[in-house]
Amino acid sequence: MVSAAPLKTSRLLPVLGLILALGLFFRCYGLGERNLWTDEAWVALAALEEHPAQVLQEGKSTPPLYLWCVWAVAQLGDPREALLRLPSCLFGVGTLVLFWLLARRLLSPGAGLLALALVAISPRLVYYSKELKQYSADAFFAVLALVWAERLLQNQGQRGWLAFTLAMIFGLGFSHPLIFVLPAAAAVLWWELPATRGHVALSFGSLALAFLGYYLLFFRYQVDPELVAYWQRGFPDLASLPAFLRWLAGSWARYFGYFLGDWPRWLVGLGFLGLGWYNLGRSPHWRALLYWLGPLVLALGAAFVHRYPFMAQAGGVRLMLYSAPLLYLVVGAGVMTAAAWLGEQKKIWLNVALAAGLLIWINPWTTWPENFHPQANREEIHPLVDYLEAHLEPGDLVYVYYFAIYPFKFYYQGAPDQVIWGQSCHDQDLTLSPRRKFPPSRLWLIFSHFEDQRWIEQFSERLLGDAWHQVFDLSRPGAALRCFVPRTKPAITGQLNVAPTPGPS
Repeated sequence: MVSAAPLKTSRLLPVLGLILALGLFFRCYGLGERNLWTDEAWVALAALEEHPAQVLQEGKSTPPLYLWCVWAVAQLGDPREALLRLPSCLFGVGTLVLFWLLARRLLSPGAGLLALALVAISPRLVYYSKELKQYSADAFFAVLALVWAERLLQNQGQRGWLAFTLAMIFGLGFSHPLIFVLPAAAAVLWWELPATRGHVALSFGSLALAFLGYYLLFFRYQVDPELVAYWQRGFPDLASLPAFLRWLAGSWARYFGYFLGDWPRWLVGLGFLGLGWYNLGRSPHWRALLYWLGPLVLALGAAFVHRYPFMAQAGGVRLMLYSAPLLYLVVGAGVMTAAAWLGEQKKIWLNVALAAGLLIWINPWTTWPENFHPQANREEIHPLVDYLEAHLEPGDLVYVYYFAIYPFKFYYQGAPDQVIWGQSCHDQDLTLSPRRKFPPSRLWLIFSHFEDQRWIEQFSERLLGDAWHQVFDLSRPGAALRCFVPRTKPAITGQLNVAPTPGPS
């Protein structure tokens, strides 16, 4: 096994402090900068409910303890973006600290620092530390489970079982995919600690019962047929063996592209991953590979029975965020393997080439600005809602596009009787209701989470036809407001002919 020379503690601590500080800064900076987008807004609206039961009802598929955590935080002050995202931020910071405890146990100090740096600056892990969703909790509890498993290995299973079991029972209420991580930890403990297999069986048997309890009390009521249909492409294509292999190859390509960078940069990361696999597979710390790959295999099994989408399109790879820290751990081992081998060659140009390759792969020119000001899911609808409220007249109507409904409800303080709620992202032919005495003098259309401006024009044409003329438009990143007046005789109120709804994003 190739390994780098050990680093002196005096050199290690300043570098460690710098990496942790950078990761902390990325995760906290601009926490409330972005408006809530569609998926965040439904969690926010749930957190604004008065009673815990209502929170669960409105939270859709969000894990129950995460919902209640956000609800509790919302009681502390003005429930705006920064406060509501605070739990995700804390989970993200906690993941960073826990990951170092895991990395120093499984890797050499140099490889551990490299892996920690990858976790600290990862645009995906940084972004989800600043989003009002449970994905940073997924990563936190996955790493916590493995850190605790390593502590049990270290003390030969002599103490810590009760605390571990209680912590993981708690974690199952925050993170759905924790159920994929726990069997990997159980397999390692069972193999490495034969003398304490009774404790392993008791602890993980209790966790299985706890998960069953969560399912009976919460999870089964959160299964949304609309979401299951939306994630259909995240389930295996079993039409034929070639179809399945194409689906599987596409899934892994999305996974590596999501966490290792866009094509073709992720090929560099894939090379480091291969080196890390080779190195760890020949080392006493082979279990790191099981910690990364085992939960993914179990997630694939869940996809076969349509219970968890596997590396799906439309950003569905975010459901694999729990595996990202372990992916970076293996990649960090690979980078150090390459550095150690090149160091033995005593050729400066090889080390310069490795450093250049790392720089190109990490691509700080793009990733660091994204960490400061994330553009993903940036939908600045709040200023448009404020403008609308300031200029809305009694005779006006407002049509809210389907995917803008939740953010609009969160920010809008006006009268709901002037609002028409979209039924689908394929709504068309808005027609006159005979119950309305007077046609609207103006019709406002407000959008977020759409493709582009051209798409808005096409959608508006399908919705309104030739009877209405656009007189005003106002756009912000990921959001748009349009105002229409009748060309001749008004022909619009609140009745829609709609096409089938494809499901939320």
